[in-house]
Amino acid sequence: MKREEHVAILGQGYAVPPFIRGNDAPIFDWLKKHSPSGTDLFDGLKFRRVLATPEGVVDIMVESCQNALAQAQLKPEHVDMILGSGSVSAYIAPNDLTVVHDRLGLPRHCRIMPLNSDYSAFQDGVRLANDLIQCGTIQHALVVCGNNWTHFMDYHEPVSLAASDGAGAVVMGRSADPRHFRLIDWENDTQAKWYGAFRMVPRPIADGPHGHTHAYTKPLMKLDDKTGQEAFQTFGMQVAPQVVNNLLKRHGLTGGDITLIPHQTSKTVEDAWNAAIQPARYISTLAEYADMVSSTVPVNLAKCHHEIHTKYIVLLGIGMEMHATALLLERG
Repeated sequence: MKREEHVAILGQGYAVPPFIRGNDAPIFDWLKKHSPSGTDLFDGLKFRRVLATPEGVVDIMVESCQNALAQAQLKPEHVDMILGSGSVSAYIAPNDLTVVHDRLGLPRHCRIMPLNSDYSAFQDGVRLANDLIQCGTIQHALVVCGNNWTHFMDYHEPVSLAASDGAGAVVMGRSADPRHFRLIDWENDTQAKWYGAFRMVPRPIADGPHGHTHAYTKPLMKLDDKTGQEAFQTFGMQVAPQVVNNLLKRHGLTGGDITLIPHQTSKTVEDAWNAAIQPARYISTLAEYADMVSSTVPVNLAKCHHEIHTKYIVLLGIGMEMHATALLLERG
């Protein structure tokens, strides 16, 4: 790598399905009537994007990748690795990234690297791609996440209120262009004691002889009845901004120096993070796009890129383990 070059995001793209689901959609009637515990956690939501079928996530993943490649002025044959995830994938394995690889016409030497870290798979992919390019293992990488979780919700549970579908992608490689954002540091806090507080899992629906379960639902998102709300309010609202502030402090920065592009799930969380970090710009499409899981950050990075006027950005994600991960990127 030439001295004046650095590993950077060369292009970004996104795609969302055309169907819009508002708060008045009949699918939410049961929740409106019964208002179960935790409903108040999911506020500030107006619209969501919904795929016609769960398999449609591949289409929007391909579209987001094509948009990112076009902006980076690169062809599919230049890509050495594709990282990220299609979630929930049609198969447990292989991941839908395989179909995206084929549809894009990526070369045979291009490695597929699925990441099973929903809510932060994009940030994880950017970090891995950066390191692999930096050490010379690959030259160009596609990082893409697509989510179809509106099809994997129990609409008797409040978490379903936030579900939305979307896909976002970036192309990473070497650049001497000072306008391109480059990763300079990251911070993470993992508290595995919350394992299972947030989960995606099939549920038993029938018991056979001798108490053996023989039938299950498809995978469904679940906030645990006992620990889910506590994890939401303590870890989600309090730990995540601490991670960002620790990262900024290490570089002599404050919230006023950055544009924050975080995961989004509710106005309550946004208000808490905004107050704790106080960024110069807080990018959010919560009212318009709701919670797109791992796709939220790359979608908003691409859609709102023209709104970024700071030298630094922070990409903030939450993981279901649970962990909070923040990436600090710089340009100029």
